[in-house]
Amino acid sequence: MPKIVDHEERRLRIAEALWQVARRDGIHAVSVRTVAAQAQMSPTSLRYFFTTQDELLEFAMHAVADRVAVRARARLEDAGTPEGVRRLLEELIPLDADRRLEQGVYLAFLVRAQTHPGLRAVGEKVESQLADLVRHAVEVLHATGGLGEGRSIDSAARSTYALLDGLAFQGALWPDKHQPKKLKQILRDHLAELASPSAGS
Repeated sequence: MPKIVDHEERRLRIAEALWQVARRDGIHAVSVRTVAAQAQMSPTSLRYFFTTQDELLEFAMHAVADRVAVRARARLEDAGTPEGVRRLLEELIPLDADRRLEQGVYLAFLVRAQTHPGLRAVGEKVESQLADLVRHAVEVLHATGGLGEGRSIDSAARSTYALLDGLAFQGALWPDKHQPKKLKQILRDHLAELASPSAGS
């Protein structure tokens, strides 16, 4: 048992070191060597946990998913109103430095996955989880009067997911142009549109 605990503690230590490197130097600087130095471990010791760059990036991607999941679970508790849904969805867009960093990790992972099929399944799983979360949010809107007459849950979930995807990329790649206030307003406008009757109703 002590060995298992030590193993998990070391992985958490590595995760924290990875975030410190990425926050300080950018996601492009994350490597076995830089993370090992930050964690005050030898590269050989770190390779016991992650033998390749892909494994380290996969670990970073899971760390992003875990961080988002923790925040989302906290928001789910008060997501029983349209306002609560808005706050939940805001967790999925880069409104601060940490969320911009998470999106940077995600972008780096997606680029890498294009040429490394072994990583693609991880990305698809995360995408599926995010899509399920957004659909749940739209179902709450429907149940609480936040979805207008004639609007389908499927269509609203797809458009909301696409919007969040766009906001996440824009906010991460061009933060000066797409500042948090602007991103939040675009999301508010979208939710207000969903609350109105559809054009055909």
